[in-house]
Amino acid sequence: MMMLGRSRMVTSTAVSLCKRRRLTPTWQASIFHKAGSSVAPSLMQHQLFSSSLQLSSTDLELIESESQKPQTSVSLQDLMKTGRGERLHMTFGSETRAKQAATELVLLQVASFLKHELPIRLAHRIRDLESVAVMSDMPSVKGVKDLYIKSLLELKAFGDLETAEQEEDFAKLVEQIYERHSNVLVQMARGAYEFRRALRQQQEQGGSSSSSNSSNVELQDESNSFLNRFYLCRIGIRVLIGQYLALRQPPVDSYVGIICSHTSPYEIVKRAIDDAAFMCTRKYGDAPEVIMTGRLDLTFPYVPTHLHYIMLELLKNSMRATVEWHGIDADFPPIKVVIADGAENEDVVIKVSDEGGGITRSNIPKIWSYLFTTADPSIQEGMVGDSNGGGNNDHGIDAPLAGLGYGFPLSRSYCRDFGGGL
Repeated sequence: MMMLGRSRMVTSTAVSLCKRRRLTPTWQASIFHKAGSSVAPSLMQHQLFSSSLQLSSTDLELIESESQKPQTSVSLQDLMKTGRGERLHMTFGSETRAKQAATELVLLQVASFLKHELPIRLAHRIRDLESVAVMSDMPSVKGVKDLYIKSLLELKAFGDLETAEQEEDFAKLVEQIYERHSNVLVQMARGAYEFRRALRQQQEQGGSSSSSNSSNVELQDESNSFLNRFYLCRIGIRVLIGQYLALRQPPVDSYVGIICSHTSPYEIVKRAIDDAAFMCTRKYGDAPEVIMTGRLDLTFPYVPTHLHYIMLELLKNSMRATVEWHGIDADFPPIKVVIADGAENEDVVIKVSDEGGGITRSNIPKIWSYLFTTADPSIQEGMVGDSNGGGNNDHGIDAPLAGLGYGFPLSRSYCRDFGGGL
């Protein structure tokens, strides 16, 4: 994009949301598709495996065994078809389906899948949390690892899952795990903050040299790759649990669990505009206007809370940039949102553009990093130092307009979870 004149720099961001992810599942032992699993170092090879929990050799062997199993990929279509009961025949015979209510069987089917799948996903994350260089030693990261270990062992200790009563007990356990893990985002942000502080202290003590600077860059790249994997997998775990728990609630029109079959980007963006404007006005006393154009009548199957989070982060960024670039008392140019779709297009594309000064060339490679933020360091220090962790809501409006530096990379992970992009 060519930018002419500093006073009219335009920044554009496009969100691509996949409407129908093309998967070719092999329906065998699972109602979902087994994904490939790369071989990673054994946990048992880590003689210094650290945890505040009292782990036996049997516990370690169990974690290791689960971490060697392949994870199962799940598409939006998979979740909807399973939630509607369209795959009951893959688990239950015709006689069972004739005797028991479909809703009860759906819950048993999904619960059985989670009982198998969640320990595998948690074990992969435990292995990652243990093996990432330097960051694995941060107190907050160790706390998250202990959280994952506790949840994995509880799931593996659960007994039979064959009756409605047993399914209800399993749901209680899963709900406890869901709540227990609700603050992990901020806890890992605290771990990243501790990591950066440790690198700074190391530089101050050892002096700066080309070799140490190069080593720090490599460590940061490795840690950012780890955080990308971790958050993408965390989103997947919370989608699976959230979908199961939502299926246990009274049905809501147009919803299958947490998925709305007629998600309206226009309505979601409208709510995100209101929330972003509230946050911007709270900080600056005013907020730019946002103009929406394009396919305002469009609906498609998606998770509305994910789309709201993505759009809120992008609009917060645009509003902050616009106000700070033009000045609080200026007549702000409007932010523009375009919703695009075509009959042959697999993706819904939402474009956000602003005249907020753009991004400096040196910062462009950094905007996808979980270790980078343009916010005031005191704000981030306050957020990660909060004993309440900044609250338990991943999608709340109580946070500052800019803080952890997670807005862009986490939004991209939400897009990627169902095959889209940012």
